[in-house]
Amino acid sequence: MMNPQQLNRPTWEQLTGEQQHLLFTQILRYFVNPLLPTTEIAPVRITVQGKNFASQTVMIAGQRYIFVPGQLQAQLGYQVTGQEVLTPQLWDDGNAVLEHPDLPAMALTTNGQRERYLTDFTTAPRTADIPPLLVAQQPLPIDQRSVGLYTPGTDDFSGDVVTFKKIRQTVGSQLRQAPRAIVTPEMSIYFVPTAVLGEYQLRVAETLPPMVLTQTLARQGFSVLAPDEYEYVVSGGQTTLFPWGAQGLTDLPPVIPNRFGIRFSARQYTAEMTTDPLTWRGGWPVSGGQKKVEAQLPFSAFYDSGRLPGFGDLPLPQQVYHQVIRVSFDDDDR
Repeated sequence: MMNPQQLNRPTWEQLTGEQQHLLFTQILRYFVNPLLPTTEIAPVRITVQGKNFASQTVMIAGQRYIFVPGQLQAQLGYQVTGQEVLTPQLWDDGNAVLEHPDLPAMALTTNGQRERYLTDFTTAPRTADIPPLLVAQQPLPIDQRSVGLYTPGTDDFSGDVVTFKKIRQTVGSQLRQAPRAIVTPEMSIYFVPTAVLGEYQLRVAETLPPMVLTQTLARQGFSVLAPDEYEYVVSGGQTTLFPWGAQGLTDLPPVIPNRFGIRFSARQYTAEMTTDPLTWRGGWPVSGGQKKVEAQLPFSAFYDSGRLPGFGDLPLPQQVYHQVIRVSFDDDDR
């Protein structure tokens, strides 16, 4: 019998690899859509800033997922301490002037003004219960959806059968040729090779409103990160301003360091869709972007611009989402 408490931190982190594997196979049995293929179950160990995290991974319909343990009363949001304004890497950028977007005529030169900037554009400190999650390691663009696994040589498919039938009706015999992409007036289909020779993950490009996309994913047993879950996963359960600590970085790495091994890009500003259509995470800096605190704050787990992508005078960032399977023992939370 599965003990839900074992799926939460810190208990999960105290289990042996064998115990984690046994629990993980039960999660796959009871929480993953049985019509979706699950392969390549394996342990994983991630080291970030000298801290180790051990968990389990699996390929589900061609996408790799990592098990992220839940946490009761997880600390979320950011508590401004006053020490941030004393950090030269964040504020000492030559003659750049930091301006508050709601008060553009006032440069933020005093410690109190700088603290207000951080308070205004990070979420409030709070606690929340975070359920255990299976999180896709890689995000998908908002206009793409994974359909399932397809083997052209045998014409075998497993995944979203309804969408696959529409694809077959639209492209016909082209499907078995497995080109890199098929573009038609009705839809675009992408073939992403997997580790298995001759096998592809099928993705369909379609522009759906966020609520429709979440409903479509739900029919296959998936969801996207809730706002609180996003903060927890990006921060790795830590309370520092940035996932990498309290300091600004001279140069951002290509990928934000993540304790759980989930990929969040730092090459460009991205806005992450959540279960709340009015709450997106990440995005562009809300002000000039000349100081490091402006340029790097959007990569904080707790950044909150208060703006929707494409609204206002900010450029439209790349919009993405991470597919998740919520390991909840309450049917209303799945």
